[in-house]
Amino acid sequence: MQTLKLTIILLCLLSLSAGAQNRIQGIVIDEEKQPLPGAEILLIPDSTGVIADEKGYFNINISGKGKYILEVSFIGYGMQSRLLQIAPDEEKKLSIQLFPENMLMESALVLEEHAKQEQTLSANHLSEQYFSENMEGSFAKTIEKLPGVSAINVGVGIAKPVIRGLSSNRIIVNQQGIKQESHQWGSDHGLEIDQFDVERIEIIKGPASLQYGSDGLGGVINVMPGKILPLNSFKINMQSIYKTNNQHWGGSASAAVNLQDWFGMARYSRQEFGDYRVPAEQFSYNNYVLPIFDGILKNTAGREENISLSAGLKRKHSISRIIFTQYHLQAGLFSGAVGIPRSYSLTDDGNHRDLDIPMQNVKHTRISLHQTFLFNENHLDFNIGLQQNIRKEFSYPEFHSIPSSLINPDETLALQFNLTTLSADIHYEINRSERNKTIFGSNFQHQHNIRSGFEFLLPDFRTFRSGIFALHEWHPDNLLLLNAGIRLDYGNNQTEYFKQWVWNSNEIIIDSLIAPETNPCFFNWSASLGASIDMPDIHWSFKANVGKSFRLPYPAETVSNGIHHGTFRHEVGTPDLKSEHGYQLDLNTSWHYPQFEGQFSTYVNYFHNYIYLGPTFPARFSPLPESGQIFQYRQDHALYTGFELNYSWKINQTLTFQQITDFVQSYNLNTNIALPFTPQPAIRNSVKWTPNWSSNFKSLFFTVGYDYIFAAGGQLRIDRSEKPTPAYSLLHSGAGASFHIKEHTMQLNFRAQNLLDTYYLNHLSRYRLINVPEQGRNFILSVKWNFAGNLGYH
Repeated sequence: MQTLKLTIILLCLLSLSAGAQNRIQGIVIDEEKQPLPGAEILLIPDSTGVIADEKGYFNINISGKGKYILEVSFIGYGMQSRLLQIAPDEEKKLSIQLFPENMLMESALVLEEHAKQEQTLSANHLSEQYFSENMEGSFAKTIEKLPGVSAINVGVGIAKPVIRGLSSNRIIVNQQGIKQESHQWGSDHGLEIDQFDVERIEIIKGPASLQYGSDGLGGVINVMPGKILPLNSFKINMQSIYKTNNQHWGGSASAAVNLQDWFGMARYSRQEFGDYRVPAEQFSYNNYVLPIFDGILKNTAGREENISLSAGLKRKHSISRIIFTQYHLQAGLFSGAVGIPRSYSLTDDGNHRDLDIPMQNVKHTRISLHQTFLFNENHLDFNIGLQQNIRKEFSYPEFHSIPSSLINPDETLALQFNLTTLSADIHYEINRSERNKTIFGSNFQHQHNIRSGFEFLLPDFRTFRSGIFALHEWHPDNLLLLNAGIRLDYGNNQTEYFKQWVWNSNEIIIDSLIAPETNPCFFNWSASLGASIDMPDIHWSFKANVGKSFRLPYPAETVSNGIHHGTFRHEVGTPDLKSEHGYQLDLNTSWHYPQFEGQFSTYVNYFHNYIYLGPTFPARFSPLPESGQIFQYRQDHALYTGFELNYSWKINQTLTFQQITDFVQSYNLNTNIALPFTPQPAIRNSVKWTPNWSSNFKSLFFTVGYDYIFAAGGQLRIDRSEKPTPAYSLLHSGAGASFHIKEHTMQLNFRAQNLLDTYYLNHLSRYRLINVPEQGRNFILSVKWNFAGNLGYH
C-alpha cells in the first residue's frame, strides 16, 4: 500500500505544469432553435464533461492548443460530434443544433483513442440513456437486444454476454481500461459489473485481439471511463428500479466533484430480488414431470451490492486516476438445477426472498491506476490493475465426494475459487501528420487460482500472458481510412496435480478424479488489415476488415474433471489442446438519410482447432452417481457466419419504426452439424412515438415492440447433445419522459415485458436443460435524478 501511495504521488508530480487555458463556449438548441437545458457535453481526450444551463449555454476550459473532439447529447436526440482545432489562447464560440433521433439505439460515439483497429470493424456505442431506458437485472441482460449480441443466463440475476455466437474466453470485457477477469469458463458464472455505474460503452463485433489480447478473437466490450466534471463543480446522481415479477428493487447513489482539478466520485448500489414467476406449473427432467408450485421458481432470489470509488488529478498535459470497485452477488440456484431434481426440494417454503442451498456467493474486488500523458499531438496511456475474484458455490455434501461416516451436513462449501489477477498495459500513439498515425503497445497478465471445498472441478493453477503490438492508420484523403497491424503473444499455463477419491455409499473407493500437472507454453501472432470509406455525398459509408487471430487454451479446458453444477454433466479437460486460430472477414455498410438510416453487417469466421465441450465418442460414463455420459473438451475445425440488419424509418415528425434482425450460423466441419449454444435467429420490431406536447417534455416517448425468435432445431441449428428449442414471439411496450428544471434533471421510464405472459424457452438459458421457461409478465419502473452545481471557487 505504501508503494502504491508513492506511485500516485509521483505520477501527480510528473503531471504538474502551468499555462494559460483556452476556452470553448457555446449553446445547444433543438430543431426549432429552442435551448436544450441539461444537454451533456463531453470533451475528448480531456474527458471533461459539462451540463448546459437552463438557457442551453455551456463553457469549458481546455488544456491548450491542438485537436479536440466535442460530443453533445440530449435524451431523445441524436448526438452531434465536432472536431475542433484550437490555436494558442483561442476562445471558440459554437452553436450546436440537435435533432430528434431516428434510431432507438444511441448514435455512434467518437472513439476515445484516435487510432483503433475497430474503426474498420462493426461496433455499437451506447451512453447512459440506453441503460436508463433498457435496464435489466444485470449488465449482460441489458445489452442483449443489440444486433449480434445475446446472453447466456441462469435465472434473472446471472448472465454473461455472447457476441455473434461466441462467449466466455472469446470475449474481452474491459472496465475502464482493465480487462475484467473472473471465471469466464463457467456458463453459470455472470459478469461482475454494476450496471448503474456505466456511462458509456463500446461493443466491438469481430476480431479485436490485435490490441486487446488473444481472448478478443470474438469481440470486445469496453466500459469507457467516466466523465470528469468541469472545474470547481459537483454532481449528485440517484437511480432506482422496481420490477413486479420477482419484487425486484434496486437503487444507486453517487456524488462526484472537481475541486481545483482534483476530481473524485463515490457510488453505492444495491439490488434485491425474490423468486421469479414463470408461466408454467411443472417442468420435466429425464422423463420425470416435477411441479413448480404457484408458478414461482423456488430459490431464484438474490441480492447484489456494489461500491465504486475514484480519485484523480487533471493537468494541462496529463490525467491521473485511481479506481476502486467491489462487486458482491449472492444468488440462489433453482433446486432442480443442481444434481438430480427431487420433489421434496421443490416444495414451497412460504418465503420467496430467502436464499437456500444450492447457491453461489461471488465477490469481485478491483483496484486500478490509470495515467494519460498528452504531448501535443501524441499521447501515452498506462493502466495497471489488481483484481481478486472469490467464487463460492454451496450445496449439501454427498457420499461420492466424502465417505458417508464423515459427512457433516453443516459443511456446505462445495467449491471455492480464489483467483488473483495482476495486469498492466501501455500504449503510445504517434501522430506523424494529420493523415498518418501509429500506435505501439504492450500488455501482460499474471493469474493465480486457489481451490477449496469438498467437491472437485479444477485444480490450483497459474497463467501468464504477454504481448506487443503495432497498428498504423493512414488517411490517403478525407474519405478513405486504411489501417494495418500485427501482434506477437507468449503464454504459459501451470496446473498442479490433484487427485480426489470417489466413494460409494458403503464407503468403498470405486474410482478417482485426477487432474494432471501441466506446464505448456504458447507463442502466436495475429494481424489485421482494414479499410473504411465515407461518402457523404450519397450518405453511405463502408467498412471492411480481414484478420488472423488466436486464443490460448484455458486451464478449465485442459485439466477440469468433475460435476459442473447447473450443467447437469461431468466435464473433463484435455491436457494437450493446441491454440485456437481464427481467420475472419467482416463487412459493414451504413446509410443515413433524414427519414431513413441503418446498418448492415456480415461476417465469415473460420476457426482452426476450435475448442468446445461435447459428449465423448465412443461414450464414456461418469463414475459419479447419476452423472451420465462424460463431456470432454475437444478441438475441431469450425465455421461461424451470419449477418445483422438494423434500420429505422422516420414515418413523420413524431413516429419512428425500427427493425433489428440478426442471424448466426455455426458449423462443425468435422461432424457436419452445428456447434452447441448457437443463438436463435431473431427479428425485433418496435414503433416509437415522440409527441411534442410541451417544452417540459422534450424527451417524452412511447414504444410498442414485437419480437419473433426462430426455432433452434435440426443439424444446422443444434449440436447432437442439445434439445431443440421451439420458436416464440413476445409483445412488449414502454414509455419515458425527462424533466429539466434549472440544475435538476429527472428521467422516468416504464416498460412492460412479455405482455401476454407467453410460455417460451430461451436456447441460451441453462434452465432450458430442464425445460424451465423464461420469466413471465413483468412491469419495470425506473427513476433517475441528477443535480449539478458550482462550488464557488475561482
